[in-house]
Amino acid sequence: MRCLPLAVLTALAGCHSPEFEIFQDQQAKFASSGELGTTRGDTEPASMSSSGSESAGGSAGTTLAETMGTSTGTTTSAGTTSTGTTTESAGMTTGSTGEPMAACGNGVLETLGAVPEECDDGNLDPEDGCDQTCALDRRVFVTSIKYMASELQSLYLADALCVNRADDQGWPDPLKYRAWLSDSTTDARDRFKRGRGRLVMVNGLVLASSWPALLAGALQNPLGVTEKSEIYHEGVWTGTRPDGTAVPGSQHCDDWTNDSILKSGHYGYSDRTTPEWTLADDFDQPSPCNSPYAIYCMQSL
Repeated sequence: MRCLPLAVLTALAGCHSPEFEIFQDQQAKFASSGELGTTRGDTEPASMSSSGSESAGGSAGTTLAETMGTSTGTTTSAGTTSTGTTTESAGMTTGSTGEPMAACGNGVLETLGAVPEECDDGNLDPEDGCDQTCALDRRVFVTSIKYMASELQSLYLADALCVNRADDQGWPDPLKYRAWLSDSTTDARDRFKRGRGRLVMVNGLVLASSWPALLAGALQNPLGVTEKSEIYHEGVWTGTRPDGTAVPGSQHCDDWTNDSILKSGHYGYSDRTTPEWTLADDFDQPSPCNSPYAIYCMQSL
């Protein structure tokens, strides 16, 4: 007798395909254990008895998804079910909304979810460069070399100076370093993709606990350490106010292309934790563009 398609096999007892027999075996197994069995994907539940419903205050049992390394469990005290799914192979947790949530400290970098991990070194030590929320410390320094304004040439070439200083030290990802510098069209703070972690100097001293802390003026130490871990306590070209915006009305030395004594730019002092770290309150502010100053460099995300 010719076998019919699987969709009508449930109505016929005398014609079973191998796929249907496997389906029946799975159904019988879950029925004998008293659990509610379901299949993956778009397949309808094999059984919908009221004993497995939420109104009975029961718990959703083992599904076929467990064979794929995923477990689903429910916990309730009032008959309402909340579901959390853990994928063991990836270490990712999924909440009741279905959105992935990173598991900090498992050694797996998980960049999905509402708060993506910036790092995951397998522990929750806040002092090892990757904190207990998996936020990554960012390196900051003041250059060991001084520049007249025209040597900066532009914001992007000033970035290249930071990249070169970082690359000379053999640091990873040197291209992520940017100059803390504003010009006539761009604010310094907008030039960075800001992470959640601390801003830390080469010698381990913390500049600020976070980017919001830096922009609020909450500096823990002056940014007076060069890429060589040497002390530099002198002037620094910035063109920038403490909140990260450009100094209004500044010439910025013609956007850092001019070293004329007749042109000027704004600077800060690297030995200060006050607003003067980026905008000095001095009699000669702004300074002539032929003044030799360093620049601040900060690691972007």
